[in-house]
Amino acid sequence: NCINCGLCEKTCPVSRPMQAEGDTAAYSACNRDEEVRLSSSSGGVFTILAAHVIRQGGVVIGAAFDDQWNVAHACAETLQETMRFKGAKYAQSRIGDSYRQAKGFLTAGRTVLFSGTPCQIGGLKGFLGKEYENLICVDLICHGVPAPGLWRKYLKEREKKAGAAAKQISFRCKKKG
Repeated sequence: NCINCGLCEKTCPVSRPMQAEGDTAAYSACNRDEEVRLSSSSGGVFTILAAHVIRQGGVVIGAAFDDQWNVAHACAETLQETMRFKGAKYAQSRIGDSYRQAKGFLTAGRTVLFSGTPCQIGGLKGFLGKEYENLICVDLICHGVPAPGLWRKYLKEREKKAGAAAKQISFRCKKKG
């Protein structure tokens, strides 16, 4: 709940853009495991990163669908729990208290892998107010996401056409390759 502290306005990456410091590097990679690649949206690298962080006793925070197909950020402390973060979700996720949770894990000395859109990563870094060596951020290339209301409208249209609630959603189906 909002407590009118103004922190969101002070740290908003849109109204107060952050400047990159130093050299910026970009990498391209894919998981060598074909099964993982086919069940992933973009090459399965997230699975490798999440497994590494979990093995080190860290925490993974990412976006997952709930039972009603809402998208919200959640924490995972086991590799099995991270599987719900796999796959593209072209809908705005609810951050909830994930920034606060991330800060708690970071200050306790645990490694945190945080996955989200570039503006969510910017929001996290603004919220934290300082750099953490034990924070790994994975932001995706974002083309914009629909608002939750538009997403709900789309789901209702799909349910109406199908005559039933959605059982599975895939934004990047790979059945044909």
